[in-house]
Amino acid sequence: MIPISPTSVAVAICFGVVSILFYNLDLDDLQGVDLEQNAEEPVVGIISYWNNSISSPQRPFKKLVIGINSCLDIIVPGVALLKALNIPPGNKKNHESLADLNQLQETFAQFLARGSAAERPFLNKALYQDIIKAAESLDQKEIHFVGAVGPKLRALMPKGIELDPACMVAQDEVHLIMEYQIGETWGNSRAPVANRFVTSFDETNLHMIMLEPFIKVVNSADFDLMVFSGLHMMDALPPHLFEQRLEQLVILLRDVPTSTVSHLELASMANRDFVKQIAEKVLPSINSLGLNEQELVYVSKSCGGPHADLFDHESHGQPDIHKISDILLWLMKTFGAGSAGGKGESRLSRIHFHSLTYHIIAVVESDWSNTEGAVAAGAQIAGLQACDIPYLKAELLDLKIPAKFRLFTGDAERELDPHSPVLTWRQEGFLFVMSPVLVCKKPVKTVGLGDAISATGLMFSQSNSL
Repeated sequence: MIPISPTSVAVAICFGVVSILFYNLDLDDLQGVDLEQNAEEPVVGIISYWNNSISSPQRPFKKLVIGINSCLDIIVPGVALLKALNIPPGNKKNHESLADLNQLQETFAQFLARGSAAERPFLNKALYQDIIKAAESLDQKEIHFVGAVGPKLRALMPKGIELDPACMVAQDEVHLIMEYQIGETWGNSRAPVANRFVTSFDETNLHMIMLEPFIKVVNSADFDLMVFSGLHMMDALPPHLFEQRLEQLVILLRDVPTSTVSHLELASMANRDFVKQIAEKVLPSINSLGLNEQELVYVSKSCGGPHADLFDHESHGQPDIHKISDILLWLMKTFGAGSAGGKGESRLSRIHFHSLTYHIIAVVESDWSNTEGAVAAGAQIAGLQACDIPYLKAELLDLKIPAKFRLFTGDAERELDPHSPVLTWRQEGFLFVMSPVLVCKKPVKTVGLGDAISATGLMFSQSNSL
């Protein structure tokens, strides 16, 4: 955990794909595109707009520290794995944690039918090891770095990243990524989009044993930006242990210098009380938050916010833009900083919402700038990452937001202009910026998209405190 050159990253336990992205991605890498003459006009217009309008911040983050969640990912076709385990299709049911193969099948089927990303802890270590053996026996597999660092993970990491001895563990933690493609079926469930379901038996990250070393590094130098994740891994803890560990996190966050911008990336959780505690205790202690539609709506459901029943009625497809906008406004007013009703002592001044078809960044305008470039760059990297291509190619991408939409409740219906696709509006003192996403028709990667999106959005965001 030794700070290195200004354009590099000091890694204090690696945060998913974000650490790789921050380390390797230059701010100019997103500017190239490949415009196909025969592609549909709206897609070409959006690509051209992004190419001509995305600009780097004047004062980018230069010294970063990243943690807390880390593991090896084994990425496999989810349906093929279930077949290899001799599990037949069955009921669809959402379980908060997985105790056996039937619960794995039911929860996987539930989210495959929705086309939504989800993650659940596995509770039976011996059975989980059997599942991993079956996954490793499949022909199609690969291991991706996601972030305590064991021998295999260390060997996969770039040589320039230095690790504190506290990061090293004797055995790698392995997470299982069960991918599915658009149109893939499991029993009577059919995937509306390509996505993935994640499960793990992970004792290191369950107890967040790297938390104290991570905060120690944060306080050891003058970092511009602190990025952390992994709170979702505590979903399987007993309530008293969760509360104890979360309180320790809050105490440590209070010691982080106000000059260090902090960003938390949320992930899928199933315990409503745990999510409520994170929202009430952790969000006011950070500057920036990244999350997707499942996580945003569950925060609203857990804390009494608007549209809490959104996915009770909209189990398929993408949520209405104005409903997500309403929740973001409520979240900023309830837990955020600023004069528009926010908590006086809260630091939270930026939320980056990302979904398959559009992104919205909400900010306290006095604290952040270059927000239009940040949301466009985040949307752009989604297509690049999903298609695994160096430049956007219009024939590989689709525009999937509704033909007509409202930006917020009470707004008039409007249509997207592909030649000016990034939209801004202000409500109750907060700035909102939205960009459509060009969806990869045949995605190659479904893992790490949220991390790549949030990392890119941060790289292009200008913190006015720097």
